[in-house]
Amino acid sequence: MWLEVLNGEDAGRALELDRPVVLGRVQGADLILRDPRASGRHVELAPVADGFCLRDLDSSNGTLVDGKPVHEYVLHGGEEIRIGSLRIAVRSDHAAPGAAVPAQAASPSWSMIGRLVDTRAQRGRRLTYAALAVAAAAAASVAVMVLAGESDEQRVAAVVRDVTAATVQVEARAAAAPSGLGSAWVLDRDAGLVATAAHVVNSGERFVVHTKTGSTTAQVVGTAPCEDLAVLRVRGTLAGAALGFGDAEQGESVLAFGFPQSAEPEELASSTRGVVSAAHAAFGDPGADVPAYADAIRTDTALDPGFSGGPLVDLDGRVVGVNAAARTVGADDRRLQGANYAVAARRARDVLKALRSGGSIASIGVNFGYPEAGSLDAGRLPAGLLVRGMLPGSGAARAGLAAGDLIVAVNGRALGSTLSTWCDATAGIESGTMAELKLGLPGGAVRRVDVRFD
Repeated sequence: MWLEVLNGEDAGRALELDRPVVLGRVQGADLILRDPRASGRHVELAPVADGFCLRDLDSSNGTLVDGKPVHEYVLHGGEEIRIGSLRIAVRSDHAAPGAAVPAQAASPSWSMIGRLVDTRAQRGRRLTYAALAVAAAAAASVAVMVLAGESDEQRVAAVVRDVTAATVQVEARAAAAPSGLGSAWVLDRDAGLVATAAHVVNSGERFVVHTKTGSTTAQVVGTAPCEDLAVLRVRGTLAGAALGFGDAEQGESVLAFGFPQSAEPEELASSTRGVVSAAHAAFGDPGADVPAYADAIRTDTALDPGFSGGPLVDLDGRVVGVNAAARTVGADDRRLQGANYAVAARRARDVLKALRSGGSIASIGVNFGYPEAGSLDAGRLPAGLLVRGMLPGSGAARAGLAAGDLIVAVNGRALGSTLSTWCDATAGIESGTMAELKLGLPGGAVRRVDVRFD
């Protein structure tokens, strides 16, 4: 089976499929795609029993087969792949391309090399290995020059344009008054879904989303406080296109998007640029309201207050993380620089998939407060989490919890006054499951309430 580029400056170039291959815009791809809408690593083709399985690698702009968008598709020959403006034919072995090599050529181009491979292959590849090695070296040089034509600055400008449009501001409200600000990004434009951080949702009971076209209300679809992720559904139309997912690598350039707390509702999202310091970093629990992230991305991108929930993207505009936390001091109270963390997309994509269906994870819809030991001692109360408010229609609201209640245990598992203790106590409790809460009262008395997890 063969691939043949049908249009563009590389029209006629072909690649034989005799092993797994990757198509993309970066040097090192088996078939380099010279189209700005192609991602660095766009699609992978791997042999299967009856053909080749095409898998879209969470590209920014998607992949079409015979005009239909696909994520995975088994190719048998005769199909046409479309990536950006490029059309690529899938040929069976007996229909392998074989255009003649131009008689005059000042230097090898990708198209010329592709046709050279095809013609020589039909006459016997064993006689052309040396020529192909020279051609491959020349082609690599051409690829470097082509890629050099699109600088990082040009790529950044394109990403900023697209991702800024897809980033929105979330305003949390409690008792009709503003109670917090954060950021979110378009997860599904047609369904009106945006993704954000759970601690943004924890700051309010009702929500308003500000976009470049105006402001609209939003409702919580699902929240996962221990994963620090949430999904909101916006009433109205979202302007930006949905963002796809990617994976971060150490040393890779990334951009963080969000709204500083000083931003006005009509402002566009801000962006900061940095590099991935560690693609797999453990983030401990530096504060009561932030869960520990077992597998996070650490970057040196500046995160202003209000960036929480905004997207961290690569230079292809793919979400590689969700902005979550910044540490300014270490455990020894020494100042830290560039210690900013994001929930990794490899973890977020599965959690968000569950949340968008309407189920939550380890949530009863409570806005937690984290009382200090002194205030608890003064009220002769045990350690626990304070109920500051509740999402309308949540399990907590249906169970009759009220602002001011102190949750001290879940199913007999004692809580401390940090979100991490809630995560430990609720581990394994599934959405829709009933659990018993123990509420602490002054003087050591308790009250028990049954609650359904959202």
